[in-house]
Amino acid sequence: MEAAIADVLEARRTAWNAGDLDSYRQLLTEDADVVSATGRRSAGRDALIALSAEQKQQPSYRDAVITATQIDAVRLVTPDVALIDATYRMTGVRVPADSEARPVAGPILFVMVEQGGAWRIASIRALPPSP
Repeated sequence: MEAAIADVLEARRTAWNAGDLDSYRQLLTEDADVVSATGRRSAGRDALIALSAEQKQQPSYRDAVITATQIDAVRLVTPDVALIDATYRMTGVRVPADSEARPVAGPILFVMVEQGGAWRIASIRALPPSP
């Protein structure tokens, strides 16, 4: 189970970096929601993908790359629901937008559910990055 969850988070990282929204969409439940590290919220798979695409075009994140999503803990709530405490690491972030690009890291929580034998992301909660 933990290996399958790690594979989903790695696929998310790869899809986000590549701007591959179709691959990212497949990793999400239909009702997935997010509170991004920028404090923006969206509900529903399509809204989450739209927000991700919009934020990736912003000067702060245009050149950003997720270099790692490190799993810190997995808690199985039920056989098909898991809470994943993780740490994201990124390079190329410009906050504020006119600053030099820098590496950042921050905590991120995923709620994942198993649907039809595959783990999918149901919810993402990220805190703002720290240098």
